[in-house]
Amino acid sequence: MVTDDSRLQHGIDGHLIRGGTSKGFFTSSDAIPTEPDARDAFVLELFGSPDPLQVDGLGGSHTHTSKLMLVDRSERDGVDLTYEYAQVGIEHATVDWDGNCGNLASAVGVYGILEGLVEPTEPTTTVRIHSVNTDSTLEQAMPVVDGEPTPYGDCRIDGVPGSGARIPTRYLHPGGGMLGATLPTGNAVDELSVDGETYRVSVVDATNVTVFLEASDLGLDGTESPATLEAREGLLERLERIRGAACVELGLVDEPAAASEARPTMPFIAVVAPPQGYETTVGGSVAAADVDVVARMVSTGRPHHAYATTGAMCLAAATRVPETIPATVARGTGDAVRIGHPKGTIRIGVERGDGETIASVSIDRTARLLMSGTAYARDPDRL
Repeated sequence: MVTDDSRLQHGIDGHLIRGGTSKGFFTSSDAIPTEPDARDAFVLELFGSPDPLQVDGLGGSHTHTSKLMLVDRSERDGVDLTYEYAQVGIEHATVDWDGNCGNLASAVGVYGILEGLVEPTEPTTTVRIHSVNTDSTLEQAMPVVDGEPTPYGDCRIDGVPGSGARIPTRYLHPGGGMLGATLPTGNAVDELSVDGETYRVSVVDATNVTVFLEASDLGLDGTESPATLEAREGLLERLERIRGAACVELGLVDEPAAASEARPTMPFIAVVAPPQGYETTVGGSVAAADVDVVARMVSTGRPHHAYATTGAMCLAAATRVPETIPATVARGTGDAVRIGHPKGTIRIGVERGDGETIASVSIDRTARLLMSGTAYARDPDRL
């Protein structure tokens, strides 16, 4: 809801909520402008972008803390809520509405109950959710105590201190939600020519789109920390050029260099490697026996501090698609995939469908309301 308690700034009511290893501002779609250019200008002002610190807005200076979720009551039969997600640029004036965030999606039910869009039932409220970005359906089980989403529980996820209530979320029929096919190029492996070098990649669309490379093809072992990846001279720029070439192959841009602005978020790009042990960035360790695949992901040009949830779901699904690079390096054929990332591990459930299709992917996350109130943005036309 838009508020009128300031004549000089636009105020919108909403909630700051952590979902999984991300946090973002949740509000309704009617709280911001609808015309695309005006909408993006308002969102950038709200988050304080472009600025590496986002000191004059809601953004938290990292990709996983610069996110917006617009959530409304759904008009679809059998669906309770609908949401649209935006990744807000930090150093660049971009707002990307093409991707998805599985971490924040785990908190959509929290917002729906807080706003009275979903009738709470105890101990668990089942919420069916439609993602505008991927035109897909999610099923979520929200733990409820005294009519509110409870923040208490014994579920722990790597990348978030402490524990919280377990929120299981299933993504139904995730293949092709963004580009029309699980293998949008039609191939399990493609070859891309970049700077005179040829790179083997697998492009997979399942809850989100990711370009996968084998770590060894870049001289990596797959267990590097984000700081190590950033320090490797020219590596992130090379990965962005490979991602740009993939965007051209997918018909998303005309020139590879255009991808960083026209398609900054989707697709992700990630390197994968066979199971192996390594030290985490939070002082722990991961044993080779505890993971089925090791991966490092880059989003908007920066290594992810852990691993984006929709990216992890895409990777898990990709390990079940024959002949892809993830399927080649991963171990196991069961109903779950354990992914090793910089801060630890993440477990993704995978349900196979008929033939080579994926019926669903699922994950357990936690979520917590951090703040409720009115956020303010100046009028972009007056700046």
